[in-house]
Amino acid sequence: MNNFISMFSGAGGLDLGFEQAGWTRRFASDLDVDAVATLRANTKLEDRALVGQEDIRLLEASDVLARAGGLVKGDLEAIVGGPPCQSWSSAGHQMGLADERGQLFRHFIKLANSLDPRFIVMENVRGLLTARGLDGEPGTALALLREDLRQEGWQTTVSLLNAADYGVAQRRVRLFVIAHRTGDCPAFPKATHSKEPTAGLKAWVSLKQLLTTLTEVVEEEVIRPTPKLAAELAKIEPGSGVKSPGKAEATRPGGHWGYKQGAFIADPALPARTVTASTAQDWIIDPVHGIRRLCPRECAAIQSFPATWKWEGKRASVYRQIGNAVPPKLANAVASSLARHIADESAPSAHTVVNELSPLDTRLLAAIAYTKRDDARNGESRRSAPVLRRRRAS
Repeated sequence: MNNFISMFSGAGGLDLGFEQAGWTRRFASDLDVDAVATLRANTKLEDRALVGQEDIRLLEASDVLARAGGLVKGDLEAIVGGPPCQSWSSAGHQMGLADERGQLFRHFIKLANSLDPRFIVMENVRGLLTARGLDGEPGTALALLREDLRQEGWQTTVSLLNAADYGVAQRRVRLFVIAHRTGDCPAFPKATHSKEPTAGLKAWVSLKQLLTTLTEVVEEEVIRPTPKLAAELAKIEPGSGVKSPGKAEATRPGGHWGYKQGAFIADPALPARTVTASTAQDWIIDPVHGIRRLCPRECAAIQSFPATWKWEGKRASVYRQIGNAVPPKLANAVASSLARHIADESAPSAHTVVNELSPLDTRLLAAIAYTKRDDARNGESRRSAPVLRRRRAS
């Protein structure tokens, strides 16, 4: 039996994937009231093993083990979760461990050290790969995180995984970090699906394919655009949206534009775009209801949650819980790969000294290098140029 505990559990997507892969969850924790209510509505954990509205920095390993059914140090194969890493992000103040959120990460590692699991599994947004650390350079936030783990005796392996490559009807790319002892490095799961299917790989699951498996929405679930937005969306083809103005840049004098949030029409022939934690989900063209937003039930299905999963809270909270979750099917792939590594008796598990960090995959290094080059060319103009006003159509 592979035991694990979950921190920053949210609505339970990462946990569910591990359980679907045959793992046994012994403890879960989250501060969000509605997320904890959702966990309670869908979990078999005893009340004492599901911690809500408690500061995890105050949790001691002995307390966690007691709540987890009387386990002892070393009984856990993994501790999983998505500790906040915004304190290393360029969007924040880059205060690292001096930031309160950085301290949450530190407690996560401290707790892991005290529990002594075989692995630590962390999931975060893809932006953490190129986020700026204390020196302001792209990629150094992740380097700081990995170095902090190294100093605690953990080696790390890192990968970007696209949920669509594992049968999820969503193009959602997330960063996974697995901490392990030197010599006990597990592999990430191999893709099972591809945009261009080849021998041994299935085609991506499209949004249309997914929606046809669901019961039709009822009027109470329909969210329609305002008349003004409806007029704009009526001129747009699926797979596109209303453009937002951008800033002039050194290599983009016309502006670095994007799509206006909440004004994109999904392409049903492709997996959905990333489901966000906002109520401003993508629109679809419904033959019965016209242009409408993807409703919470559909977003949960896109995330690969089962139809029986119960969601607690008001609609905005449900959207947030769904958007913040790890797709269970993606988590299942990671958990299954990890379980195969554990079952491989030839895989070493000895605790040895970590002298230096293992190098990142060349794909990840290339992404960091590209971000550095782009920042060198456009960083200054991006930070200082005014937002361009969209020209009115003549």
